[in-house]
Amino acid sequence: MSHQIVTPEARWADRLDCIRWVGPGLVMAATAIGASHLILAPTAGALYGYGLLWLVTFAHLFKYPAFDFGPRYAVATDSTLLDGYARVPGPRNWALWTFLFGTVVQGVTVLAGVLSVAAVVARVVVPELSLVAWSAAIAALGAAVLWSGRFSGLSAASKAMLTVLAIITAIAFFARPPSPTVLVELVRPHLPAGSLVLAVALLGWMPTGLDVSVWHSMWALERRDTWAERAGPGPGQQRGVLDIALADLRLGYGLSFVLAIMFLALGVAVLRPTGTVPQGGQVAITIARLYTDVLGNWALYPFLIAAFFGMTSTSFGVLDGFPRAFAGCVRRIAPAAPGERLLFWGFLVFIVVLALVEIAILPDPVVLVTVAAVASFLLSPLTYALNYYCVTRHIDSPDLRPGGLLRRWAILGIACATAAAGLFLGVRF
Repeated sequence: MSHQIVTPEARWADRLDCIRWVGPGLVMAATAIGASHLILAPTAGALYGYGLLWLVTFAHLFKYPAFDFGPRYAVATDSTLLDGYARVPGPRNWALWTFLFGTVVQGVTVLAGVLSVAAVVARVVVPELSLVAWSAAIAALGAAVLWSGRFSGLSAASKAMLTVLAIITAIAFFARPPSPTVLVELVRPHLPAGSLVLAVALLGWMPTGLDVSVWHSMWALERRDTWAERAGPGPGQQRGVLDIALADLRLGYGLSFVLAIMFLALGVAVLRPTGTVPQGGQVAITIARLYTDVLGNWALYPFLIAAFFGMTSTSFGVLDGFPRAFAGCVRRIAPAAPGERLLFWGFLVFIVVLALVEIAILPDPVVLVTVAAVASFLLSPLTYALNYYCVTRHIDSPDLRPGGLLRRWAILGIACATAAAGLFLGVRF
């Protein structure tokens, strides 16, 4: 009988394997359907009506190939996009260094944004705890779950609450459906006066930041063996695994798109007529009006519970994703660096502490989310281009490489992201 030696690093990786309980596409959905949907989309509707509806559609369309490339690369090469970045020509590890810089910069701002939104929802029920205290409690819970590896119950609860949020949002949306005439706004690009920063934030975080595409390649690699069992043995197994991975991604991506439109439409129907805009410590109550004003006061607590679980899932995804990316980059740049376990937990503690300081200094979830989303947007063109390079140069099988349409779609997406970032910087600075 052979005995497999289980190293400390393997035991640590096993503890972090939340993907065994839920597909990476739904993990991405849980990460995506959070601050961008609960905060940015209703704010866009409240301030500008349907003027930015086209942008929600555009963001999902032009960013899709970048997210497709994450699981595609993992399945086709049995490695992550970070491994691909290490193979990009040029100065040694420049792509990894660039992604590491973005990980450090965004790690603090993004975590501060998602923790503050989760905390402000929790404060509606328990206002005795401050925003910082609730944020610290949620971060501590996330760290404890990551340490223990007990994800089955949490993932089941998160999926259930995500379903509840989707259902009550759909009920509220169809109770106040928009006029069919607004459909023209889906395809009529224009920027209402004063909307530039919010538009950029929507592009940055709708459905989520492009750095999640790299995390997705890590999550997909962990899920690959399970997908292989579903695909069955045979010469076409790898293609079958890819089909399952992409179906999983598209399910989460499609849910994100539909809910984004509904949240924006509810912002128009409920908040805009009264001149109410989500802001400050009352943002959770303001967002809750999307449901209570339409469905009645009974909808308050179902919304709060579902929103809290949704934002907690987002926070846990961020607490897992950024430290994973940090540890992976450092270990590839400097193989003699401390083990991934130490790097993971060291960076997690670092971003939690700085995020709590940021929340204490600027206790406005809307501002924190907007800043984080803009930062994600400005870093997205390079991430997009690196993902494209990796999937078009490192995948040997023609059956697994992106087809001509997807490649052209990606090139257009990179061009749009670059042009939009340049336009924003030119206008602002």
